[in-house]
Amino acid sequence: MVDSLLKILKQSASPEAFDWLEETVNAQRDKFEQRPFYYAFSGVSRWFDKNALVEPAEQDLKTIDAEVPGFTIHNWDEFRLARVILLLVLGEQEKSVFLENLNALLNTADIREQVAIFSAFPLLPEPDELVPLAREGLRTNIVDIFDSIALDNPFPSAHFPEEAWNQLVLKALFMSRPLYRIYGIDLRANATLAEALSNYAHERWAAGRWVSPELWRSCANFISNPQIVADLERVASTDEPGRLEAVALIVAKDEEGILDHLRDRVKTFLDDVADGRLTWRTLGEQI
Repeated sequence: MVDSLLKILKQSASPEAFDWLEETVNAQRDKFEQRPFYYAFSGVSRWFDKNALVEPAEQDLKTIDAEVPGFTIHNWDEFRLARVILLLVLGEQEKSVFLENLNALLNTADIREQVAIFSAFPLLPEPDELVPLAREGLRTNIVDIFDSIALDNPFPSAHFPEEAWNQLVLKALFMSRPLYRIYGIDLRANATLAEALSNYAHERWAAGRWVSPELWRSCANFISNPQIVADLERVASTDEPGRLEAVALIVAKDEEGILDHLRDRVKTFLDDVADGRLTWRTLGEQI
């Protein structure tokens, strides 16, 4: 993966910056040295353009996704990618060296450095050791750090226990983050989360506050629960943007006919679901 990411970075980085990074990678691979590694990790800011986005070809993105499903560098800047490449070199070291230095980096990292560290988690070894670090990272209210773990990152879906996963989804709602960008959100849906989401919606309604239509996505497989059905009936009773679309997406998936009584209410959108014009992604992008 290091070579693939270097190839992508080379397409946008200045020749001087790329040569520096490539030399650093080769030197650290030949003999890992802690202090030079730290200097290089922080020194990325002196070489790369913090405002320059990397420019991967479509085939490059497909290659990366094939190697690590769900991992993407779409919309990454050069800072982030260069640091992730260095972290992959750190991940090649023996376990104790890797974990000691990773923890040390996190303890002193600024926001952009933390974003790079958490973005690298799907590519790093010892995932069981990384889960507590990711969970601690999610305690933040800094959007960029939260997003680097929760959004477009396959690590939580692959490794979080159910409790941690549920907390991630609920906090994403609390922080008004786009749920459609949470990788594995359908795969990790569970009855406990569906009940928690319903309770969350009721709290919001009682306070007269808006409830994201994306919330109901993780409830779609649990419409045997009468409370979820009652919630969807309430959602379908309003014309607020996105609500009828969310109900339509769930009704279209209902093979048991539990929600047949809502079909007339959302019939306008069922054809859009059937032909792919309406999906959870398009709904998320819309709202």
